[in-house]
Amino acid sequence: MPPFNIPIQYRQQYLNRIEMAMTFIDHNLTSDLDLASVAQAANFSPYHFHRIFSALTGETPQDYISRLRVERAANMLVKSPALSITEIAFACGYSSSSVFSRSFKKTFGVPASRYARTAPAELSGERKAVNPHLPRQDNFVLPEIRIIRAAPLHLAYFSARKGYSEASTKAVWQKLFQWAQARQLLTPATQLVAISFDDPEITPRNKCRYYACIPVPADLPLNSGAGFFDYPEHLCAVCRLRCDVAEFPAAYRAFYRNWLPDSGFIMADFPPYEVYYDAPDINPGSKYEFDLCVPISLF
Repeated sequence: MPPFNIPIQYRQQYLNRIEMAMTFIDHNLTSDLDLASVAQAANFSPYHFHRIFSALTGETPQDYISRLRVERAANMLVKSPALSITEIAFACGYSSSSVFSRSFKKTFGVPASRYARTAPAELSGERKAVNPHLPRQDNFVLPEIRIIRAAPLHLAYFSARKGYSEASTKAVWQKLFQWAQARQLLTPATQLVAISFDDPEITPRNKCRYYACIPVPADLPLNSGAGFFDYPEHLCAVCRLRCDVAEFPAAYRAFYRNWLPDSGFIMADFPPYEVYYDAPDINPGSKYEFDLCVPISLF
């Protein structure tokens, strides 16, 4: 079968609709996702959707779903050790713990029960040494962590789905700023919120998902060009950090591996987010200053 070529004049329209499909998958990962429902969410014919999705993302829809599920499971094994294998399997959309176990071992080369105790360099399977050159700093000391009741957030976002590189994140912030300025949504008091969905020790670096966000009024039209993401009112662990971008992985690792297991809390079913106050782009020579905000719940 010849490759599926998309006319250049329609490419952005196709990309926008593929983003809708990927967002639908992201938000419904625990559901029984089928090709027809995902295609419908993006207003594509199911007869052509598979080829279009694969051509623009480099993954089939099913490969994308399977990868997100197994990566979500790996995150939960490391960061929610109180949950059983069966609980994690169902929380990630698997039909049974046996199906999950086969998929996990195929991907990471070790049983799910051993994954959290296995060093990345010792993994085999399809994910051997996902990001072998990721810098490690295991002596990162977290400042004081506060537990707060956070208000609901209605966020407009633009997404980068090719990693956390400076070029990728800068480009998506620029898109957001242009969109927000055109709608008079930027003021000196506007919060800048980033959502880093994926752990680069688990997800290949070029597939990590990143949202650049700002809070917006609830009555903003949904067809305004941005995506929208909602956090309900939630319990949140908050830590004010001031660090270089190279220290971000160590900060997250210190939170999840040092603080969380002894805290009496588990992760809530929402991704962590960062609320920014300063950055080198704003003040050259400065470090990033932000609140690392992790939604949590009681055991």
